[in-house]
Amino acid sequence: MNFGELSEAEFRRFEQGSRYGNFFQTVERARLRRKMGWRVWLLGLKRKGEVVAGGLLMARHGEALVQLGPILDWDDLRLVEDWLKGLVAFVRERSLVVVEVFPPVLLSIRDVRGGVLEEFDRKKLFSLFKSLGFRYMGLTVELENKANRWMVIKDLTTLANMDEVRASYKKNVRNKLRKVSKELMVEELADKSQIEDLAKVVDESNMKNGVVSRQIDYYRWIWDEWGEQVRFVVARRKGGGEVVAGRILFYHPNEVVSFISGTAQEWKKLNGMTFLQDWLLEDCLKRGIKRVNFYGIDGDFSGHNPLLEFKSGFGVEVEEYIGGFRYVVRPIKYRLHEGDVKLRNVARKVLRR
Repeated sequence: MNFGELSEAEFRRFEQGSRYGNFFQTVERARLRRKMGWRVWLLGLKRKGEVVAGGLLMARHGEALVQLGPILDWDDLRLVEDWLKGLVAFVRERSLVVVEVFPPVLLSIRDVRGGVLEEFDRKKLFSLFKSLGFRYMGLTVELENKANRWMVIKDLTTLANMDEVRASYKKNVRNKLRKVSKELMVEELADKSQIEDLAKVVDESNMKNGVVSRQIDYYRWIWDEWGEQVRFVVARRKGGGEVVAGRILFYHPNEVVSFISGTAQEWKKLNGMTFLQDWLLEDCLKRGIKRVNFYGIDGDFSGHNPLLEFKSGFGVEVEEYIGGFRYVVRPIKYRLHEGDVKLRNVARKVLRR
């Protein structure tokens, strides 16, 4: 086994051919993160010259992470062990302080009330990480920027047409669609100069939710790096052309991911995001796309959860991922690093206020 860096072509070919391949583990995301100031490596494990495992590693402020990766056969524990040993040696050689790994491995599939539909036994995988010195980061429920443990998925496999798709929605969603269908239209942005129309509604939603927005260059970089694999779409009001809602959609061989979205607060009663959600499912049905990833939620099913409430209206299931594992490379520096992280988090909260 040889562990080391891969070319973009090698990495893309392996990642997009794997059932574990995903939006977070793409060459395009590596390029984006480099533009954002991260150190980035496309890593692979080769057996007799053939890539058998690959992962996008990125680092900043001494902290390295692998989001929903690496891409490999997670049932092959010997392969997992070889990869993790190679990863630890790699980050140690580059004087990084800590590395976190968030495997694309499910613990359960649930209904929208949290009821378990299917469970997966991962005891051996937990034991392997522990034996190699990784500490489990817990059964978290919070919406996590690094890698969400809870994803909302719409499976179109058994649905033949939009009548069947809409029949899977909750009644209140169908009612909303009937009310707004004559007032709204969907437009795909055809020119990068139009990005500000979408960025504005994303910023409005972020402000409402206390989230610091990205600079406009972030959206432009996405446009440039993903090319035909990304679509910027908005819902406009037919009467005046105002942007009511917008989202950015990423097309991967394994799924479509709705990763960034927002609603204009002035027009929120028009339910533009509901209209866009329905449009997306119809578009995927036409294209033969079977898996639509509505992205993350809080994994708390016990109380008021607005994001889950909205997404659950479309007849979805919730995937619970295994979560994160942390390996501290330099314990003394890590204690200092934790202090720096706390200061940065305080600064973010101040910015949000």
